[in-house]
Amino acid sequence: MTEVVSKPVVLTKMCELHGIDMPKEGELAERFSRAFPSANYDQNAGEWRMVWKKGAYAESKARLEAFFADNGVEIRQVDRC
Repeated sequence: MTEVVSKPVVLTKMCELHGIDMPKEGELAERFSRAFPSANYDQNAGEWRMVWKKGAYAESKARLEAFFADNGVEIRQVDRC
């Protein structure tokens, strides 16, 4: 599989809101949108945003980590909660 981004994607945990700092468009964004249809790109924040219900973060984080690993993308995580 070809690499679709050249820098790590930053996952920011903001309690029930999560930010995913990756390009709005492109191959990875298309795959991400299909895998996480509830995610939206926030123009003001310049990143993808997802809302997760309290208590479901561990499962959500595991899904995000698996998605990026499967797509050959390095991630960096920031906790702001």
